[in-house]
Amino acid sequence: MTVDAANLLAQGTVDEAITPDGEPGGGETSASGGAQRALLRFVARFLLPLVRGGALHVGRPLGPKFVARLAATLAERSSSTALVLAARAPAGRAVDVATALSMGRHAAAVRLLPGTRVPALDEATLRLGAALHNLLSLTHPGIEGRGAEGRQARIADAAEKLASLGPPRSAADAVDRHSLLGRLPDIGRSDRVVHFWLGRRSFVGRLPPRRVTALPRLRQVRVDTVHRGWLREIGMPACARPAFLALSAASPLGETEDLFRLEPPLAWSRILPVLRFPALARLVAGRIVEQGVDRAGDVLADALFRFASGHDPNPSESVPGAAAVAFAIRFLAHTVWLDLQFSAGPAASASSSAVSDGAAGLDLAVILVAAQRISSALVWPPDVTPDSELGRRFIDRMTAMASKVRARRSPRLDAAVGVATLAAQSLA
Repeated sequence: MTVDAANLLAQGTVDEAITPDGEPGGGETSASGGAQRALLRFVARFLLPLVRGGALHVGRPLGPKFVARLAATLAERSSSTALVLAARAPAGRAVDVATALSMGRHAAAVRLLPGTRVPALDEATLRLGAALHNLLSLTHPGIEGRGAEGRQARIADAAEKLASLGPPRSAADAVDRHSLLGRLPDIGRSDRVVHFWLGRRSFVGRLPPRRVTALPRLRQVRVDTVHRGWLREIGMPACARPAFLALSAASPLGETEDLFRLEPPLAWSRILPVLRFPALARLVAGRIVEQGVDRAGDVLADALFRFASGHDPNPSESVPGAAAVAFAIRFLAHTVWLDLQFSAGPAASASSSAVSDGAAGLDLAVILVAAQRISSALVWPPDVTPDSELGRRFIDRMTAMASKVRARRSPRLDAAVGVATLAAQSLA
C-alpha cells in the first residue's frame, strides 16, 4: 500500500521477490545506460519509499562493486541532468526522484537539527540504503531452498562491507544518515493467505495476483492478512548481526531513539560519537527526560557497565578510555539535572527530587552514587553552586538515590565504583 508522504508514522512494507540464487551482484547493468536505469529503480523503488513511506521493493542483493558502479554513475551525472522517474505522475509530469528524496530527507532532518543542509544523494546514501536492502532480502522466502545458509552468509557479508562507513564526522553527517534510516523501526511485512474452495495459497510480502482472488463469491475467497514488524517480529539470521551493528554504528541516532530494544542492546561505543556533538547531545538528553530518566537511565547505565568492562569495545579502541567513560557518566548526570531543571511548581519539584521505591532507576542510581563518592566533578557541573535552589534539589535527589542503593543492596555497587575510578583518571 502506498503511504501518504506527509504521514511520517506510516509503515513501509517489504515487497516483491529476490532471485533464487541470491548472489550479490546485478550483472545486467554493466553498461552505463543499464547502471543509470538501475540507479533510477533503486532510488525510486527503495530509497524514496524508505524515507516517505510506501512499499519497499526488495530485489536482487547488491554487492559492494555494483554499488560502487552506481555511485560512479551518480558522480558522472551532469548537475543539470535530473534523475527522473520513468513513469509519469498522475498530472502527466515526470517526477524528479533525486529531488524528492532530498526534500523528504530534509523535512526529517530539520526536525532534529534546525537549519541543517539538504542531504545529498551520494555514495554514503547508496551504501547505507543498499546495506539495508540486503538485510531485508535475507528473510525473503525467495532465498529459501538448498544452500540458503551460504547465500545468506554472502549477502550478509556484502551488507556489512557496504554499511562500514564508520561513525559520523559531524552533527550534519549524523542527521543526514538518520534522515535516510530513521524510519527503519517502522518497516514491516504484510503476509497474506488466500483461502478458496480448493485450498489456500500464501503470499509473503506481496499482493496476491488478481487471478487468485477472482470470482470471490463463487470460489469462496477469503484473504487473511498479518502485518509483522521487521526488527521485532521477523528479525534476521545470526549471520546478519555484524552488518546490522555496522549500520547502527554508521547511523547512531536511530539507536538513541530505540533505547529499550533487546537485540542488539544499546552500546555506548556506537552512540558516543553523536553525543559528542552538543546539539545532538541536547536532543538525545531531552528525549530521555521525556521517556523517564529512571527507565531510560537504567538502560544507559546497564550499557555503561558493558562498555567500561570491555564487553562493548569502541570500534576505534580495544579498551574504552577513561575520558569516554567519564563523558558517559557526565551525560547520565546531565539527564538528572535536566529532569530537575525543567520540572515546574512545588509538586513537580518534590516529585522530581524523589526516587521511586521500585527497581526502576536502580542501575542509574548505582552509577551516579559511585561517581559522587569517587569525584563530585563527575556528576556536578562547575556553574551550579550547592546552595542554589537547583543545587539543593540535586543534593536531595542524590541522597534519595544513595538511600535506594543501600536499601536494595545492589550487587553492582562495587563494579560501579570501579567504573567511576576509571573515569576519574581523566580528571587528573
